[in-house]
Order: sequence, then structure tokens, then C-alpha cells
Amino acid sequence: MDNELLDKLRRGDETLFPPETDADHRVIEVRGNGNVGNQAGRRGCRGVTVGGNSALHIVATFGHLELAKRICDIDCSLLEARNAALETPLHCAARAGADQIVFLFISKVRQGEEAVLRVTDRKGKTALYAAAEEGHDEVVRILLSKDPELAGIVDYNGVSPLYAAVLSKSLKVVQKLVEVLGDRGDAPEASYAGPKGQTALHAAAIVQSPEIAERLLQWKSELVKKVDNSGSTPLHYLATATNTYMVRQLLKDGRSTAYYSDCEGFYPIHIAASMGSCRIIHELIACCHDMDELVDNKGRNFLHIAVQENKLMVVKYVCQNRELAKMMNAQDNHGNTPLHLAVSSQNREIVRLLLENKSVHPSIQNKKRRTPLDLAITKIDYSLISLQNPHIWIFHCLQQIGAIYGPQRLDRLIYDSRRKDIDIARQNLDNEQKKYGSTAKNLVIVSVLIATVTFAAAFTMPGGNIADDHQNGGTPTLARKYAFTAFIISDFIAFLCSLMATIWLMYAGSLAIHHSRRLELILRSQYFISIAAQSMVAAFALSVYVVLAPVNSLIVLVVFIFAFPSVLLCSPDIWQRFRLTMTIQRRLGWSTILCKPCVIGRPFGLGTESFNWFIFGPIVYYLLVYILIFGVSLILSIKHLHFT
Repeated sequence: MDNELLDKLRRGDETLFPPETDADHRVIEVRGNGNVGNQAGRRGCRGVTVGGNSALHIVATFGHLELAKRICDIDCSLLEARNAALETPLHCAARAGADQIVFLFISKVRQGEEAVLRVTDRKGKTALYAAAEEGHDEVVRILLSKDPELAGIVDYNGVSPLYAAVLSKSLKVVQKLVEVLGDRGDAPEASYAGPKGQTALHAAAIVQSPEIAERLLQWKSELVKKVDNSGSTPLHYLATATNTYMVRQLLKDGRSTAYYSDCEGFYPIHIAASMGSCRIIHELIACCHDMDELVDNKGRNFLHIAVQENKLMVVKYVCQNRELAKMMNAQDNHGNTPLHLAVSSQNREIVRLLLENKSVHPSIQNKKRRTPLDLAITKIDYSLISLQNPHIWIFHCLQQIGAIYGPQRLDRLIYDSRRKDIDIARQNLDNEQKKYGSTAKNLVIVSVLIATVTFAAAFTMPGGNIADDHQNGGTPTLARKYAFTAFIISDFIAFLCSLMATIWLMYAGSLAIHHSRRLELILRSQYFISIAAQSMVAAFALSVYVVLAPVNSLIVLVVFIFAFPSVLLCSPDIWQRFRLTMTIQRRLGWSTILCKPCVIGRPFGLGTESFNWFIFGPIVYYLLVYILIFGVSLILSIKHLHFT
């Protein structure tokens, strides 16, 4: 078919086939298998496109009724022609929603040739399926009025027109199909079948259409209990979403489906927990109060699933619901409680929520005689001993609240975990070297930046310099002020600490140094960089004070309020100490933790320091920098006054 003819057919140019078309042009070559031969380039209605579409296919697709009539008058056998996808013109018209053309094609079908209505394409889809898939209700009505049996013909994947209509979210099509199927009495399963054993109600749950679900349940209420090949009911599919209205709708028609498990033993509440849907969990528990007793094939309740999938909000919901308290210490087939799983996954937030709940027992043993504290100690990475790392935080939290080890020698447990770490480190030595090198490169950027800024600040004095033709020309005009002295001291400390950190990081990035020594240099550099940053902030605030205090004290006050606590608030270690303290406080209370010894002094030691020092110690270290700055400045100012 040439381009000019194709364009005219698509536009619906009626001059192509005038009513007085000569009868000699009515011959259309159709092959024995019903496919139109590839006669590209021929004129009239004899040609086809590269996709095998005849002129009738094209006008049906674009909805040109008058042209369709004239082509049918020329050669009605084109109704049986198929394109490369084995679609007839009726398929094209049905998919396009051209109801008048569909009616025309049906009227052209002679008595005894109704089988053309049931012709399927390459995927096994009838014209009714195509119309239902696109949501064309009027086309569906016309086809069903001619052949109601079409509603029971599935495609090659076992999908019925009703299932396809539900996926298209067309309530009108669903109603027409259900009406026809309802008139036939007991409709076969094929009439509402879907892929992999699903039903039309499964599809309604997937697209979350309560109106369609309600109509299907009115037609066949038993659909709510039908399971697919994986053992899942429609409620299982709804549990993955947040549509609480449909959950109530299905539970109203089949409360027992909440107790149906799939092939893996998952109940709807397990699926809701794995998706983090607290609203669905709440609806299921409100309808069935014993949901907390349901366990899967591995003996896990829905709290186990939520912990394993790191669904924080579900864990929080359970912890806040006293009626679910017995779930806290439930053990699965391996003897693991939710706390065991949380420690194994190193989820700090979930461990915090569980330990803040006093009904959680932190020392339950699993079938391997391991307590959560045993699991925590085996998870420790000995190259990352810092509260910023979840495994250290979890271990210290369990240790401080009084959790105990299992019935085995602690030295053996520590030795086994360390030996595993050493073996892993040897296997991944190249990765370890790259990790240290990358860390050193990132830190050295910060240290060099601070060193550059503080070096420049030493020669750009606030307040300017005395003119050269005056006494002490070229010296700072504000040199005699105490705040200026403090500025110089803080700038010097920042420069010195950043310079030392830069040198250490230079060595830390060298492959010639052992990785344990490189780690030590990196940790030391981090500490000095934090001091440098703290001193640089102090230098900035003091320079603002020196320049603006005489004219605008309010701005100076605002700068001081935000500048000095900023470094403290940005310290991750401070925040983790605070979070750890609050977790322990919620479980033990202030009166207990402030009076008991702190066991967080060393990873495995029994520290004797007070918990007060653990809480306030970092703040004291933080304040020491400012004590050094202002103390030295005060001494220098006094000495200067004494000599003058």
C-alpha cells in the first residue's frame, strides 16, 4: 500500500471509494489461511501495509464509518482478513471503541458464520476482550447481544474479558459482563479467570477499585475466598496497599480470609507488616483481635516480619499497643525474638524502640543459646569503634541496660568474632586500603580548607591597620582589645590543628603504612579537625564582636547564640550519646542510671566511670577549647597591661 493511499485511508477520504465504484474492483486476494497477502503498493482496497493491515483494518482503527461501509460493499470477505498480529477488522474497531463500525461488521456477518466473532488474535484475544481491555462499554454491549458466549472465552494466558475490564477500571464494562454472566446462571470459572489462578476480584484489589469490588461481590460473594496459584486471596493483594476502605469491604464479606495463609505461610497481616502499612494492620486487628497469634511457616509473627524488613512505623505501632505486648518476646522456629532480628540487622532505631518498651526481655536465648548481646558482640567491626556505628551503639545499649550473655565463655565468643573479622579483612585487604585512602582524601580537603582560611585571616585583621605615617604603623588598630587577642588565639589554634591533621592524613593515605596505623591516624585527624572547626567558628564570632560590638550589639548577640553551640550540635557522637542515654533512661529511669556505674568505657570492659561523665564528658571536652582560648587570651591581656 503506497503512502498516498494510506494517508487518505487514515484521514477518512471518502473519494477513494465512491458509491458507484465499478464491480470489477471488488476482487480481493485472500490466502487460504485467512491472512491478507503482502501486496504493498497496490491501489484501491487490494493492498496491505507492512503490518498486514488492509484498508478495512485501517478505517476500522480510525473509526471512519462511511468508508467502512463502502469497503464492505466492495468486498465483505475483508471482514475475515487478518494482519500480522492475526487481528481482524473487528478487533481493530472494538479496540478503537468504534461501536457503529462494530455494529456494521456484525450486521454483515451472514447466518451460520457467527464464528468470525470468536476469532482470536496472536495472543488469543477476541474482539470482546479487546473492547473490555480498553473499557469501551457500548462495544461490549453490542458484541454480547450478538454472542453472550464471548464472555467465557479466555486468552492464551487464561485471562477472561471480565478480568481485563477490571484492570481497565471500567465499571460500566464490568456491569455489562456481570449482567450477561449472571443471566447464564452458574458462570464457569473461566468467565472471571485471570493469570496464575487469579480472579477478577484479585484484579479489583490490584487496581484498588472499591466500586468494581462491590459489584463483583454482589454477583459472586465467594470470590473473596478464591486463591491464586501462590495461595493468595484478594485480601493478600490489598495488604500491600493502603486502601483501608477496601480491606473493610472484603472483611465484611469474608472475615475468615484474614486467616488464610499463602504458600509461604504469610497471612495478610504479615504482608501488611512487610510493606510497613500500619493502617491495614490496624484494620485487620480491629476486625480479628487474635492477629498477633498468626505465624508463618518459619514461626514468625508480623512483628518479626516488620523488624526483618526494617519497617520502623510498624514496630512503633506494636510497641505503643499494650494488647500486643506478648508479641515482643515471641520466638520463631529458630528461637529468635524480634530483638534478636533487630540486633542481627543492626537497625539502631528498631533496637531503640524495642528496648524502650519494658515488656521486652533483652536476655532471651535462641536455639543456639545466643542472647541479643551475644549477637551484638559478634557483629562488631573492630576497625570502627565509635558510637556513630550501629553495631557499637547497639552493643553499648544492651550492655548498659543489664542484658546478659548466653551460657558460654565470653573470651571464646570474642575470639571467634575477631577471627572472622581478621579473615574477612585479609580477603578484602585491597578494599580496606582503598577505604582508608578514600577517607583520608575526603578529610584532607576539610583540613586544608580550614588551614587556608585561618592562614588568610591572620593577615586580614578585623578593624584594619594603623596608617604607616603614625606610631606603630601597619599594626592592627584593635590589637589592645581582649576580644582581638582571643580572635588571634582561636585562629592560631584552628590553623595549628588543621595543619597537624593535614600532615597525619598525608601519612594515612600512604600505602607504605600498616592499615592499623592508618586507621589510628585517621581517627586522630578527625578529632583535631573538629577542634579546628570549633576554633574557626570562635574566631569568626570574635571578629564580628570586635568590629560590630560598638555599633550593633544585637547582631553580635545573635552571632554568638548560633555560632558557639553549632559545632556541638553538629557532632554525630554527641547526638548518639544523647540518643543512647534517652533510650536507657526510658527503660531504667534517671534515678537508676545516674547512680549506677557506666559500663561503656571500653568495648568489653566494665568501666567504673559514672554515667554522668558519659553524658556530660563530651560537653566538658567541648568547653575546654573555649576555656583554652579565653583563658590564654585573659592571661596575655593581663601580662600586656602589666608591662605597659
